[in-house]
Amino acid sequence: MEDKSIFELIAEYSAGTISPADAELLRERLESDAEAMRLFREIRETEKVLKSVQVQEKIDLQKSWQRLDSSLAGLPRKGRRLFLTVGSVVAASVALLLMFVFPFTRQVEQPGTLVSQVGITPGGVKAILQSEDGKMIDLTSSTSSHIVTSDGLVLVNDSLKGLRFDQSKLENQPMKYHTLAVPVGGEYHFTLADGTRVWVNSASEVRFPNCFSGKKREIYVKGEVYLEVARDEKHPFVVHAGENEVRVLGTRFNLTAYPDEQEVITTLVEGSVEFWNDQSSIRLKPGEQSVLDRETNNLEKQKVDVSIYTSWVSGTYEYERMPLSDITRQLSRWYDVQFVYETTEFSNHPFTGVVKRDQSLEEVLSIIEKTTNIKFKISGRTIIIKRAEDAANISRSSN
Repeated sequence: MEDKSIFELIAEYSAGTISPADAELLRERLESDAEAMRLFREIRETEKVLKSVQVQEKIDLQKSWQRLDSSLAGLPRKGRRLFLTVGSVVAASVALLLMFVFPFTRQVEQPGTLVSQVGITPGGVKAILQSEDGKMIDLTSSTSSHIVTSDGLVLVNDSLKGLRFDQSKLENQPMKYHTLAVPVGGEYHFTLADGTRVWVNSASEVRFPNCFSGKKREIYVKGEVYLEVARDEKHPFVVHAGENEVRVLGTRFNLTAYPDEQEVITTLVEGSVEFWNDQSSIRLKPGEQSVLDRETNNLEKQKVDVSIYTSWVSGTYEYERMPLSDITRQLSRWYDVQFVYETTEFSNHPFTGVVKRDQSLEEVLSIIEKTTNIKFKISGRTIIIKRAEDAANISRSSN
């Protein structure tokens, strides 16, 4: 029997119908074939774009993938290969999704019918803004387009650019620092006074001014942020992360600097940045990453696939042979759960794949299970990591 094509495997993976054996085959192909990995990412990215349409059109993407997989199975193997080699990968994936999603999956909305989600739900938009005088505003529950802080500054909730200060109200105002804190299970994005856009991940905070003055634009970060810095050659932008700093003029980059983690990681998407600590510095080019080991103070540079480190901004987690310990730290912040290893040997177990941040935790863990010898047992908000042969399928224990 011939092996399934990479497209068939991806279709089954997206539909959630892939078998453990085929999931392992898909994982091996993604790790050994860069073109297969590119195809996988671009199709999943296309699926993400269509997700917003799905909400309005009542499209069932899972059924669509199943329908696509069945249709491909009806073609001769040679015909499938020819179909997948015509045109670019992106065009093919978009065309396929349009062909198999839209014509067949429009559903008539049934009044009063809701699909309930059972399980541990993902995080969402949550943040607390603390002004310089200590007063706090819960931005999570605020639906107002204008928010007035305790010192009279006006904040505008922009649907595209997120929170920002109303520049027309800042004339003759002194520079004051505010702190935006995102709790575990949250995320938030906002715009600084100079037009720099900031995405803040779970369990992170940013201390920033209502306006910039002086020779430098400076903010202070704990946790993980992604920034698109507005270019201003006369006023360099400086991000402080503890005793370290990143200096930029105009660029897009991701900074991970959680106080409880050993490494500080800067990943450059576009432009140029310099990472500084008290002993050395490194200048990065696009596609490069600096890694500071806090224990040894060793600072290194390496080339990486930047999408793995920035995918959270667009709603996914991408993993390429990532150790399970790194994955569980990430998931624990997003889903507000704790992972417990029954045996420490699994902490370095690698996993390759892509999961959506809007999936339930059970769905994400199920995807990891299919390509590993690991099982997860959920008890309340604690997840126990067990050997596959010693554990049943994912189940929620009664308290």
